Amino acid sequence: MTASEMRRSDLSGLMISFVGVHLVVNVANGAIANYLIPLHVELIDPARKVVNLGLVTTAAAAVGLAAQPAFGMLSDRTRTSRGRRVPWIVGGVTGLSAAFAGLSFADTIAAMIVLGALVQAFYSMTAAPLSAIVADRIPTDARALFSALAGIGIFFGALAGTFVAARFAHHVADGYRLFTVVVLCAIPLAWSLRRDSRDLPRAPWHGLRNTLAELWVSPRRNPDFAWAFASRLLLVSGAWAVFAYLLYILQDYVGLGRDKAAAVYPLAAAVMVIALLITIVPVGLYSDRTGRRKPVVVVSSLVIGASAAIPMMSPTLTAVLIALAISGAATGAYMAVDQALMTLVLPRVTDAGKDLGILNIAQAGGQLLAPALASVVIETAGYRWLYAVVVTAGLAGAVTVLPIRSVS
Repeated sequence: MTASEMRRSDLSGLMISFVGVHLVVNVANGAIANYLIPLHVELIDPARKVVNLGLVTTAAAAVGLAAQPAFGMLSDRTRTSRGRRVPWIVGGVTGLSAAFAGLSFADTIAAMIVLGALVQAFYSMTAAPLSAIVADRIPTDARALFSALAGIGIFFGALAGTFVAARFAHHVADGYRLFTVVVLCAIPLAWSLRRDSRDLPRAPWHGLRNTLAELWVSPRRNPDFAWAFASRLLLVSGAWAVFAYLLYILQDYVGLGRDKAAAVYPLAAAVMVIALLITIVPVGLYSDRTGRRKPVVVVSSLVIGASAAIPMMSPTLTAVLIALAISGAATGAYMAVDQALMTLVLPRVTDAGKDLGILNIAQAGGQLLAPALASVVIETAGYRWLYAVVVTAGLAGAVTVLPIRSVS
């Protein structure tokens, strides 16, 4: 089915709900994961903030490695009056709210690790079935547009959340409590997602052992799936290595100090997200019109890697902001086609939730590898070499998408 064959009112209504859930969830999660948690970690132990943030984010991403495909697989096999995706999305949002509330009482790194892992688990419970809606319900020639709009929800949401969170730089617990309430606003939007068609094939249960075995997708039998996984893993690892430590980069590499860095961080994030918003929808529309996905991924990966060379050579605020603007524009182009490309390399439509969850492991895996690798690089060689790693990751991400044959 094409977009022209689907009723405009159905597509528009689904778009509003789909983007709305992405937006609200990422307003809260982006503010907490990218801003409040780094500040909180520093308040607990300023001397070991880099290592401790690496522990918190690595533990969270490790949970995501298992949670993304698990919740996707469970939603593939769920049958309710609201369809198979919505109940899991609502459950994930509810769990996120509880985890955010728990963070407001955390006073040790151990507590931060546990609660950060819970945040990632419930975020995965929301994200895996939500991303599967694209494969379930969206016509092929509108998938890049939906991918672009989801990207806007993710990144604009994170930006908006960061601006609000900046008001709580010295009152972190109050910030957690605010976003505990904010994230619950996603529940009515999730309930408004029209259930998937009863005619859509459902993945059957084959017993627990066999069902768990189906989590493995053979790279030999599904090479395009494997190359798509590798490309996303490399690119996310590089991009996340900088973004996860951006607050500390501003503090220590640029030399702004804690208070000024906390004030500048929202501006730095805004530069990246505004650049992203400029490119994401036009590139998505271009990709849907032409059917071209791979060239966009290749070029955007190369540009993201090249942008990191600027602050690598010049440790100044201007250089960091220019790099963020260039990287943001390239990330917008990448986000516009990434999800659309991923839906086109799935082995089976009946396992869309599970298989997209496995591909989302590349994102969670990138978030797992990035802080662990970044903390080691920063501690042993400094921030300049962290940017060198990003240059390499961008190049590798471009190269690994080239062998995909089923997508143009």
